[in-house]
Amino acid sequence: MALARARRNETGFNYWPGFVDALSTLVLSIVFLLSVFLVVQFFLSQEVTGKDKALEELNAKIAQLNDLLSVEKLGKLNLDDQVSQLRAGLASARLAIAAVVPRLAPPSSRVSRNRSTAVWSSPPEPVAPSPEYSRTVEASQSSRSV
Repeated sequence: MALARARRNETGFNYWPGFVDALSTLVLSIVFLLSVFLVVQFFLSQEVTGKDKALEELNAKIAQLNDLLSVEKLGKLNLDDQVSQLRAGLASARLAIAAVVPRLAPPSSRVSRNRSTAVWSSPPEPVAPSPEYSRTVEASQSSRSV
């Protein structure tokens, strides 16, 4: 029996401990690299998620501004329609005034009320508007332009 033990020890080099050491080192290295990649992937996914949220917020803000722009465009169209209606009304009022003024204007000469003396007079001179009336007109025009 002693010879059998001696032959087993002499037959060759025992390579299993070195193989196990190399294999365990390789497995530990792979596990370490996988854990590093896992941590990097986690932080990158958090970064991308944050950017996605910011992008969603910006898209919502763009949509809101787009809605406000469309509302303002509609308001502008309504105001343009009102301005055109007011201009048409002003033009018709001016035409009406132009039609009525010749009937109201005094003739170039007129007989005074005193029939016994028959005095001829010239038409009255136009009267300038009062300063209060001018200020009222200017205030209303400035409020319309705002």
